[in-house]
Amino acid sequence: MRLKALFTGGGTAGHVAPNIAVIEELTKIAKRRDVDLDILYVGRFRGIERDLILKERLKYKGVFSGKIRRYFSWRNFTDPILVFFGFFQSIFIVFSFKPDVVFAKGGFVTVPVGLAAWIRKIPLIVHESDSMLGLSNKVLSKIATRLALGFPLELYRGIPLSKAIFTGNPVRKDVKEFDLNRDELCAKYGFNKRWPFLLVLGGSQGAQRINELIDSILEKMVSTYTVVHSVGAKGAGHFKERRAMMKEDLKKNYLAFSFIQEEMGDFLNAADLIISRAGANAISEILFVKKPSILIPFPYASSDHQNKNALFLQKEGLASVLEERHLTGYKLLEEIDYLLANKKEMEKMNGNMEEKFSINSEKLIAEEILKFCKD
Repeated sequence: MRLKALFTGGGTAGHVAPNIAVIEELTKIAKRRDVDLDILYVGRFRGIERDLILKERLKYKGVFSGKIRRYFSWRNFTDPILVFFGFFQSIFIVFSFKPDVVFAKGGFVTVPVGLAAWIRKIPLIVHESDSMLGLSNKVLSKIATRLALGFPLELYRGIPLSKAIFTGNPVRKDVKEFDLNRDELCAKYGFNKRWPFLLVLGGSQGAQRINELIDSILEKMVSTYTVVHSVGAKGAGHFKERRAMMKEDLKKNYLAFSFIQEEMGDFLNAADLIISRAGANAISEILFVKKPSILIPFPYASSDHQNKNALFLQKEGLASVLEERHLTGYKLLEEIDYLLANKKEMEKMNGNMEEKFSINSEKLIAEEILKFCKD
């Protein structure tokens, strides 16, 4: 048996990392089943996806891509031209590679590739991570063969249920395969292993408002808890200075990183409580390690997907949600103190995660892709 699979997705690491997780699982299953697997990745010429995919030693083709903005920008006049050229590039790639199936993860680069697959009558599987369809996936859902969804189907409106399947969201290898257990991590950084461990995440760009909230209560936090803080590139200098100014006995309780990469799995698995935005990838990683969390959705002006993601988790008893608009540092600290003092509340969250999100997303998606194997 053989399978030629074309993957596409880009714009942010959040669109690429899940693709890599699916490719890894697909490769494992294909090897076990003696499937001759050929994979090509299509993304932007200079997008973050190019660097990430080439690092995985996968075949890569770049196309032009533009973005439809829901606000005024002069690029709204030039990007349609890029989409036009990207469409014809995508047709050429699809016609020359001749895939058996196309898997589209999200980002505007997927639209021309998906349309090219549709014209060529090649099966198209579209995956949506959030609890509402993004604009590119909304376009492709009309022509998709299969629609894989990161949240339960009842959350989505106006989708063709006949081709929809709840798969959950793939989780990157760095999270699934951690090197150090909690005791080893505490020994490495000199943490007190008896103290509660907090992990603060702001997303791939950091989160300015979350950083401001943490900044206002940092001394109080580190006098009671161990805190590991992903601050983003812009916040790194400030928080390293804050740590340098702390008393010596408090310094050992706080670490600030611009980004957490290789050790993300270690920190997630060691954490007692996670504070995060409510993007789909952050949520999927929290659900995978089954850790209690406080979610602070980013208040998008043009889309409400983080808020919808978070409120679903709160309704199902999977997380605590705080609205950024009226949030202060002391309100955040009160919620942290409350949850860490109420182990039954946190155990209940963990149990609900096991019941509602105990699925292997990468395997489910890989199995859908393998349905298009050729003899």
